[in-house]
Amino acid sequence: MKNNLLINLFALAATVFVANVSAQTKPEAKSDYEFVATVNGSPITQGLLNLNVRALTSQGQKDTPELRQAIKEDLINKELIAQEATRLGLAKEIDFPDQITQLKQNLLLQAFLEEHFKKNPITDAKMREEYDRQRKLMGEGSNATQYRLSQIVVSTETDAIDLIRRIQKGELFGKLAQEYSIDTGSKAQGGALGWVLPGQVIPAVANSLPSMGKGAVSAAPIQTPVGWVIIKVDDKRPFKVPTFEEAKPQLRQALVQQYIAEAVKTLRANARIAQ
Repeated sequence: MKNNLLINLFALAATVFVANVSAQTKPEAKSDYEFVATVNGSPITQGLLNLNVRALTSQGQKDTPELRQAIKEDLINKELIAQEATRLGLAKEIDFPDQITQLKQNLLLQAFLEEHFKKNPITDAKMREEYDRQRKLMGEGSNATQYRLSQIVVSTETDAIDLIRRIQKGELFGKLAQEYSIDTGSKAQGGALGWVLPGQVIPAVANSLPSMGKGAVSAAPIQTPVGWVIIKVDDKRPFKVPTFEEAKPQLRQALVQQYIAEAVKTLRANARIAQ
């Protein structure tokens, strides 16, 4: 029922890659090391300015002198604040080594993705294949029903049956989820999973959804690989499947995330990991 953990861990990096996939990485030019401004003697380089320009143009903004000047002013303002924060001793409160390690990992992940997709570009044909696969999961029709679900996951069927009995007697589903659910991802939100399509949850749960109305709670616990699940349908609504053109950004991101998951699976299988 949960999203793939590996995909979740790298979703942000994949999104950044998708946003920048059309912006080709350029070799560092000598001009990148030239200064566009200094702030109390500290330089702001042309390379830093260019980095910010590429980030914004990849999102659809036009590279204009006005945009570059606005970015330069923003970099000056940030440098002034950074200098003042340092003067106030706030730098001591930041764990720079760990922050730098994380930044380095994200940048290397970005480079790893760019290198792969430079050699294996995401074509319309690949996106069409993914589109057809996702449509099949949603159902053969052009429309599907989307459900806003909550869940309680417990270890035993006996515990699940007891909780269903308590819910039927009027106890609040969300309160019981926070108290008893073993799913750490949803229990803090009272078991809330948000809006999902039947193809996004395990078959045992998906099969029970069509017969459940808004506000209904599963009459019997559902056995899953992670435990016994009680489902509540908080709401339901028609979901119109987007056209291929409308879905392209999400399809591209899905393919990137799939590659990350496959790459990590292979790397973990060949690595020595001690925890």
